[in-house]
Amino acid sequence: MAICLLNRIFLNLKNPAVRIILSSILLFSLVFSNAQANQGEYLEAKRQFSLENYRDAMGGFQSLTDDPVFGQYASFYYALSAYHQELPKVAVDMWKQILVKYPNWNQLNEVNYWIARAAFERKRYMEGIRYSQSLPEDQRNSLIELVSGRFDPVEMKVLYNGNQENQELAKLVFGALLDQPYEERDHDLILDLANKFNFDPGDIIGDLPKVEKDTYGIALILPFMFDSLESPQSVIGNSIIFELYQGMELARDSLARIDINLEFYPYDTRKLGSKAYEITKEASLKNADLIIGPLLEDPNTVISSFSKEFEIPMINPLTSNGTLVGDNPFAFLFKPSYETQGRKAGEYAVNNFTRNKNAMILFETLRDQVVAEAYKKVLEADSFNIVLFDEISRESGLQLQYDWTQQYESVIDSLSQDEIDSISAIPNRYVRTRPKRHERTGRILKNHNGEDREEYYEMRFNIPQDTIGHIFAATSNSLLAGNIVNLTDVRGDSISVMGYDNWLDFKLMSYGQLERLGVSLIHTSYFDEERIEPFEDLVRRTFWTEPTEFHKLGFELVMQVGRLLKENGKHFQRGLLAGKYLEGYLMEGLMYGSYHDNQIVPIVTIEDLEIKVRN
Repeated sequence: MAICLLNRIFLNLKNPAVRIILSSILLFSLVFSNAQANQGEYLEAKRQFSLENYRDAMGGFQSLTDDPVFGQYASFYYALSAYHQELPKVAVDMWKQILVKYPNWNQLNEVNYWIARAAFERKRYMEGIRYSQSLPEDQRNSLIELVSGRFDPVEMKVLYNGNQENQELAKLVFGALLDQPYEERDHDLILDLANKFNFDPGDIIGDLPKVEKDTYGIALILPFMFDSLESPQSVIGNSIIFELYQGMELARDSLARIDINLEFYPYDTRKLGSKAYEITKEASLKNADLIIGPLLEDPNTVISSFSKEFEIPMINPLTSNGTLVGDNPFAFLFKPSYETQGRKAGEYAVNNFTRNKNAMILFETLRDQVVAEAYKKVLEADSFNIVLFDEISRESGLQLQYDWTQQYESVIDSLSQDEIDSISAIPNRYVRTRPKRHERTGRILKNHNGEDREEYYEMRFNIPQDTIGHIFAATSNSLLAGNIVNLTDVRGDSISVMGYDNWLDFKLMSYGQLERLGVSLIHTSYFDEERIEPFEDLVRRTFWTEPTEFHKLGFELVMQVGRLLKENGKHFQRGLLAGKYLEGYLMEGLMYGSYHDNQIVPIVTIEDLEIKVRN
C-alpha cells in the first residue's frame, strides 16, 4: 500500500530532480528489503546445513543461486549439500557452473578441491588430477592423502601414472605397494619409485635406531622334534634339521673368533602351529634379536604375527615360498623366492637366447607354475614369442618328445656329388641315397646299362628345425626332464634348454650330454667348490659325519646374519634393505633391496664336466 502511494506521488511530481531522488529512494528501499529477505533465507539454509539437514539446505540454497549477493556461496553450498546426500553428479555439475559463472571468485580453490575429490572418489582419476593441479601444493597433497586410503594398490598406480611428478602421491603409492602381500607386489615400480624419489624401502618398518650389543640373541624356531629322539626313524627323517643346526654352530664359533658374538636359543615347534603359539608366550623370545625359522606354514603364521608385533626380524632358512613372507615387513627368505627364480632366469634368457625369440615354457606343479609365469613375463616384455605355455605331465611329456622327434623322408631330385657335398656341409643336413623303386610294384628300377637307379632323400622332422629358440622346462621330475633333453639331443638343432639344478643328479642324463647341449640350470644352492673343501673337512673333523647341503646352508646363513648384526646392530634388516651386494662365504652371496628374498640366483652350465656360473 505504501508502494502504491509513493507511485502516485512520483507520477504527480513535475520536478525531474525530485523525481530522480525519489526513484533512488524507492529502488534502495526495494533492494534493501529484498536483500534482508535473502539474507534471512541464506542464514536459514546455512543453519540447516550445519545441522546436517542437507535436503532442506539444498532447497534453501537453490532459490539463491542467481542472487547477486549470495549466489556464489549459495551455489557452492547447494553443491556441497548434494555431495553429502550422495548426489555427486548434481554436486559436480553445480561446482562446474560456478567456475563458468564466477571466474574471478576468490574461493575457486575450494571449488576445484571438491570437484577433484568427487572425481577421485568416483574413480575418475584423470578428471581428479586435472582439477587438483591448480590447487596449492599443501592442499593438493592433503587431498591425495585423504582419498588414497580408499584405493587399492592397483588404483593407486593408476592415480600415480597420471601425476608422476607428485612426490607426496608417489610416497603414498610406495607405501601401499610395500603393504601388499609379498607375492603380489609390483617390485619393478617399487624400485623405480625408490630411485626416482630417493625413497628408502626401510621406511616401511619405521625409524628403527641402530642398537649395538656385545652379544646378539638368535631364536632358532625349528622342528627339532626333541621328544622323538628315542625313535631312530624320526631322527633319520629329521636329520636335515640337525645338519642345519650343526652348520649354524660352526658359523657361530667362527664368528666368535672375530669378535662377533651370537647366542642361540632353540625352540622346538614339532611342526605344529599350536606349539608355535606356546613358544610366543615364552618371555625370553621377546628379547631375541633375530628369529631363524619356522619352516612350515602353520607355525610360520603364528611366529610371523609375533615378529610383526614386536618388530623382531625373522628369516626362513630353507623355503623359496614367498607367500610365507605375507605382509610382515620384518620377514625375509634366505633363498630366492620362486617368483625371483623365474624372473632372474628370464633375464638370463633375454641376454643369452637371442638368436631365435620363439620359446616354449613348460611347468609341472603349482610351484613350478609360479616360476614359469615370472619367466614368461620377462620374456614377453622383451618381445619374445611364447609358442607354448602349458602344464606338462608324464603322458604329455612323452607325447611332446614323440611329436618333436617324428621324421619323414623328403625325396629330392637327382644331385651331383658336389651338390651332395654342399648340402652335407650344412649343420644337421645329410643327403642319403638308395635304389629307386617303382611306385606301384615296388621293384627296383634299372638304367639303360642295367644298373640300379638311385634316388636322393633327407630325413626331416615333422616340426621343422629351428622352429623355436629355447625350451624352459620348470620341472623336478627326472622322466620329464629326460624327455626334454633327449628330444633336443635327437633333433640336433639349435634349441637351448633351461631347467633346474636337480637335473644334475638325474641318471637319465649325463654331465657330458648337458655340456654338449649347452643346458642352463637355475641353481639356488650353488656352492663354490674351492670354498667348500676346507669347510667340508671341518664338518668331518667336528661331527664325524659327511657334510651335506644343509650343513653348508646353516653355516652360510649364520655367517651372513652375524656380519649384518655387527654392521647394523639389532635391526640388521636395514643392511638388507640398502640393496648392497654381500659376498658369500660358501655361496655366491646376498642382495635384497626392496625385496624380502635373496636376489642372487646363479644360472649354471657344464664346462669341461664342471659346473660354471654364467650370470
